[in-house]
Amino acid sequence: MTHQPGSWRQPVQWQQPEAWQPPIPGWQAHGSWQQHGPWSGAHPGTWVPAPGAWPLGTVPWGYTNPPAVLPALEPPASFHPPGPRRSPLALKGRASPRLYGLGLALGLPGIAALLLYLIGVSAGFNLRTGAVPAWITLEAGAVVAAVGLIGWAVAQARQRRADGWQDYNGPSPLLLAGALLALTTALELPLGLGLKASGVDTESALATLLLMLTYFATYLGLVHFLAVRVGAMTWHDIARPRRLAPSPDDWGSSEPILGRTGPPGDVSPSWRARVRGGRVGDILIPLAFVVPLLFASNLLSFAMLLVLGLRSTDITAGTTTPTDGLSMLLLLIAVAVIAPAGEEVFFRGFTTNAWGRSIGRNSAILRASLFFAFIHILNTVGASTDASVSWRVALFNFGARVPVAFALTWLYMRRRSILASGTLHAAYNGLITLISFL
Repeated sequence: MTHQPGSWRQPVQWQQPEAWQPPIPGWQAHGSWQQHGPWSGAHPGTWVPAPGAWPLGTVPWGYTNPPAVLPALEPPASFHPPGPRRSPLALKGRASPRLYGLGLALGLPGIAALLLYLIGVSAGFNLRTGAVPAWITLEAGAVVAAVGLIGWAVAQARQRRADGWQDYNGPSPLLLAGALLALTTALELPLGLGLKASGVDTESALATLLLMLTYFATYLGLVHFLAVRVGAMTWHDIARPRRLAPSPDDWGSSEPILGRTGPPGDVSPSWRARVRGGRVGDILIPLAFVVPLLFASNLLSFAMLLVLGLRSTDITAGTTTPTDGLSMLLLLIAVAVIAPAGEEVFFRGFTTNAWGRSIGRNSAILRASLFFAFIHILNTVGASTDASVSWRVALFNFGARVPVAFALTWLYMRRRSILASGTLHAAYNGLITLISFL
């Protein structure tokens, strides 16, 4: 059978389709927006807000997971416009050149001298100033460092607002941590002298309670005047952060997690929804972490004691265990209530919140957790005058708190609630304190 030319069907000429253009999300324009097709769990009513009005990091009707549309949150660190390059020592062109100069002249050398002194004390160094008492010299240095760093923090916040930062335009957590160290040192010295003059043991439960109250006031004061008052964040943002970098879980599906899935006035959410997304869950879920976290932390602590060649008395040197009921109660309040409250405000509500707006989620958790653990190296001061023991105690104080630091930071980022991390912190400290009483 012969093949006739043209008997084959000619192949259809393939035409390249037009380049696909993704739809422009309605929330990029601050106008009205029509709801995309219904999705599982969508609010059935006609109440549809304009997504342009959503706060960053949130989705409508209290959803943690949005519908299957493009997310309404820009990538982290995309709000930093390119600013002019300035020399760290240059004052020209700055929004607050005098405050910045104050920070360079007083804050930087002051905090450096204070840190060197604290390191020297741990190594057995004694401050000798002749006729001037040592505590006066230390007090003056702490006050100078605090004034300089606070001025630097204010100048930095003003500069970031002038440069157009939108994700977080407050002072750096590192600057405020330096101011915190300087202020607590400046307040702790006269408090200790006052207690001694009153005949109160500085290692007693009452002294510990007063010291924790001093720290708590310092935490709140710094965050309020240097972060909240300047408009970098609000107390509501600290308690229920809404502008943190999202995780894959936040955009992975369209199933609602939070209890409220409708406008105000809807029927109360179910118990399961309350546990998963409400304040009940912010309490019950952290409590379920306490015992496993305590077990993991103690296991790591025992391993570090063996590796570093330390004894338990090296870690608890200078501390006394109360024997009467009132002292136990005061110590429990100080360690399990006041101390966690202040630390959560500063290290989770402020520090993690600030970094969580500017960098990726995992980077924020890593940085904030290690920063919190590193701050506890300061607990080494006064523990021993033997340098070889002090550096090992410092390493222990850092490493033993890493699991707790990661748990607290992750919980704050995941639950977006300071109540959740605060509950875990208070329960963990309280359980350890009760065990020590036994």
